[in-house]
Amino acid sequence: MIETIEGIGGPLSKYHPVQEALAKFNGTQCGFCSPGMVMNMYALCKDGKPTMAQVENSFGGNLCRCTGYRPILSAFKSLCKDASPELLGSYPDIEDFVITNPKSKFGQNEEFHIEKPLEVNFKKSSWTKVTTLKSLLDALSQLGDEIYMLVAGNTAKGVYNLPEPTKYIDVIDVKELISYQITTKVVTLGANMSLTSTIELFKRVAQMNSSFAHLKTMADHIDLIANVPVRNVGTLAGNLMIKWMHHEFASDIFLLLETFSAKLVIVDKNGVETMTSMLKFLNYDMKLKVIKAIQIPAMNSNYKYKTFKIMPRAQNAHAIVNAGFVFQLKDNIVKNATIVYGHINPEFVHATATEKYLTGKELFNNYTLQGAFASLSRELKTDLVLPEPGPEFRKQLAIALFYKAVMSLAPAGNLSPKNRSAGALLQRPISSGVQDYETNESLYPLTKAIPKLEALAQTSGQAEYVEDIPDRPHQLHAKFVLAAAPANSKIISIDATAALALNGVVRFLTKDDIPGENNFFPAEFGAGIVEKVFCDKTVEYYHQPVGLIVATDRNILFQATSLVKIEYSVPKKSPLLNIRDLITAKATNKMFKDQEMKPTRRGEFFFRF
Repeated sequence: MIETIEGIGGPLSKYHPVQEALAKFNGTQCGFCSPGMVMNMYALCKDGKPTMAQVENSFGGNLCRCTGYRPILSAFKSLCKDASPELLGSYPDIEDFVITNPKSKFGQNEEFHIEKPLEVNFKKSSWTKVTTLKSLLDALSQLGDEIYMLVAGNTAKGVYNLPEPTKYIDVIDVKELISYQITTKVVTLGANMSLTSTIELFKRVAQMNSSFAHLKTMADHIDLIANVPVRNVGTLAGNLMIKWMHHEFASDIFLLLETFSAKLVIVDKNGVETMTSMLKFLNYDMKLKVIKAIQIPAMNSNYKYKTFKIMPRAQNAHAIVNAGFVFQLKDNIVKNATIVYGHINPEFVHATATEKYLTGKELFNNYTLQGAFASLSRELKTDLVLPEPGPEFRKQLAIALFYKAVMSLAPAGNLSPKNRSAGALLQRPISSGVQDYETNESLYPLTKAIPKLEALAQTSGQAEYVEDIPDRPHQLHAKFVLAAAPANSKIISIDATAALALNGVVRFLTKDDIPGENNFFPAEFGAGIVEKVFCDKTVEYYHQPVGLIVATDRNILFQATSLVKIEYSVPKKSPLLNIRDLITAKATNKMFKDQEMKPTRRGEFFFRF
């Protein structure tokens, strides 16, 4: 059953408390993100009142470019069981919410499965839905050399441009791939389990059996992947297949499974099963094969472990560097070491030289650590991946994570309080915000804080946006043609003949079609430099717009833009990619002193040191 923003409340029935809260707390500005915010909170409330921490951890996938999030979070925190006094009581209990009854005969708790494969054919592709492993393997057996894709969450679409297949096979409801089995020695997961389901299972198993305590560490790490909506539909196998196709991808799932010695069960189209290691999987022939299951072994108390994911922001980001460490110890002597890193270079997985160096040595020893640092420094060959942080930074970060892992695992008596803090993770408290403004009651309604008139229309999905409007007669669509060349390249020629020959393509516009100045940010608006609408001979940055394809059909644009042929010369100057490059090149034309802000007072703490 699919529930929508219009279905949970509106002007013709009754606004849902979540919709009302967002409007009352001034959590909308343009309102474009409001329906998504409301539905995310609505889903979060399905299991009862959430906590404020849960709210803050659940909106990484909802982007707002207007409000700065503070009023949105305040609105939803007012519905939490641990809401602060100034927010508490603004709305009734979650349990008292009036939820619109679905009109579909298929209720939320009723199972509705299609047992037989369902196939839908389109002009250039077909879609097959399967619900059993046998029907999936049968579908694979019928494929020849067709380009095919197994589809579950399809979240990889947001990471890489994938080739368009002619055959889609929907595997999201294959029973054998979403089940699990637990024994005293191993946990076996259906490879198509969602990340959210995996987190919930890992936490339960870790609590029940100390031999699987490491699953809690894995669950906490998986919680750092993407955001709640992505984790709800993204699957273990899907994440692994991105890593299989793109070795440079810093897959947290691959890193965790390799860190904790997991094995994969792979089945071919004939039903023959093979068990393989994570490392061998990277070069395994996966044509007409499926990852059926993942096996994670138990660990006794002799194993000490730690994992990290360092991101540019706290949510919804890939790792700058991720790492996993497992040390098998006896009297603090390393019997076996596992050191796994992601985002070092496409082929790097294990710090094998450092693993060998540590074996047989006392882990919590300064001489051992210094030797490990030197070993890691030698074998970590970080590559340059723009616009990611540079190789040297990522190398030092990786070494620092090893140090942090050892500090966090060291016995209390081995460390001073000063050094012990190096192993601790910083815990961010619940965010808060305060508004301070003056009002004059004699001027009311002027200066009175009231929700804007369109707020409820925005929070209930009634507000209309461009994407909501049906195409008009004779409407045209446009798409930029982008420069696929580095900065300082020269454009030698542009040939749009093939694109213009396509049925439905109307025009190809370039700088020559601009009647005035080729600049979308004129000086009267405060611009210090010319911001060109279209590239003019010299490419200023990669993917700078070169032209615009205009067509009667939106779908034809993607093909048309790819048919525009642009010839470039090799740049003679290196691009300036960061502040250090600007300073080195003395590029004063790109440095501006906009405004000088002098301090009005100096904090007292400055005088204490």
